[in-house]
Amino acid sequence: MEGGGSHGHAVVADDTGAVLGVGKISDSTNWEDVGIEAAGGAIKACVRWALDAAEIHAETIDASVFSLAGVDFPVDSDLLGGIPMAIGLSRSVRIMNDAYSALRAGSDQPFGVVASAGTGSIVAGRNPEGEEFRTLGLGPMFGDSGSASEVSEAGVSAVAAAFTRRGPETALSTSMCRAAGAQSVTEFLEGVARGRFDQAAYASLVVDAAEDGDGAAVGILSDAGRSLGGTVAHVIRMLRMEHSAFDLVLAGGLFRNASAFVAGPLSEVVRPVAPRVTLALLKEPPVIGAALLALELAGTQPSPETRHELSEGVLPAIGEPQHL
Repeated sequence: MEGGGSHGHAVVADDTGAVLGVGKISDSTNWEDVGIEAAGGAIKACVRWALDAAEIHAETIDASVFSLAGVDFPVDSDLLGGIPMAIGLSRSVRIMNDAYSALRAGSDQPFGVVASAGTGSIVAGRNPEGEEFRTLGLGPMFGDSGSASEVSEAGVSAVAAAFTRRGPETALSTSMCRAAGAQSVTEFLEGVARGRFDQAAYASLVVDAAEDGDGAAVGILSDAGRSLGGTVAHVIRMLRMEHSAFDLVLAGGLFRNASAFVAGPLSEVVRPVAPRVTLALLKEPPVIGAALLALELAGTQPSPETRHELSEGVLPAIGEPQHL
């Protein structure tokens, strides 16, 4: 099971990766957003849908992994621990942060590092010895920068800088006003300052402007890449993976939409620390990673063919990850 602020995906599979059943919902499974009761209901509905599709009773499942947004501290796993029991999953169960399913979905290896940059950002890793380390994923106050929300806010800052003549002119002044329905830059900035316009809603406009060659937008995305790269380098050092060959999985809407502008600056920071790293853009739904982690929890060592088999079974039912 993998879930976030606007979705839940569940997969029932055998030890070869053959998909027996899939569940899909469009509700939040993040208990921090909607509360434990609503999140628990959504998670149970999604998993039961997959079990019904597979025509399998929960009690027969050897191992299950719940990879969920909002699992940020040990107490969160304890808080959510009653949900698998309520479903009837009585054997091996692990509840973990959703970054780890993205990591496993993007690599044939059971170890590596993931940099996920969507609305928020987080970096997580697992070394060949099985040790795990991740950042908190709770925003700049807690050390995680480079998200799409920050890119949007930096775009607003660029508009303000152009307006006050502290920075260069930028096409964002026009595109952000148009998107917000503001008649002028003054109205736009006043609306953001007073909460009428969402300052975190314009990341896609920054990407569009960068693709058109806008210098301010290109600089914003490059800064995001370097910031993420610094965090990745820290995680690599904490896991002692500087000399290992591994995949760095790039997940989230910012990489899917702006990898040409973000991945390069990130790589420039990371490669001096870990020269054998391979950048891998995540194209598969992260629930594939949750299924692989469950197979590992059950004592199976999935092969690359297992991951391919899961992808073949899941993609028609779920589709590719969504854009910004």
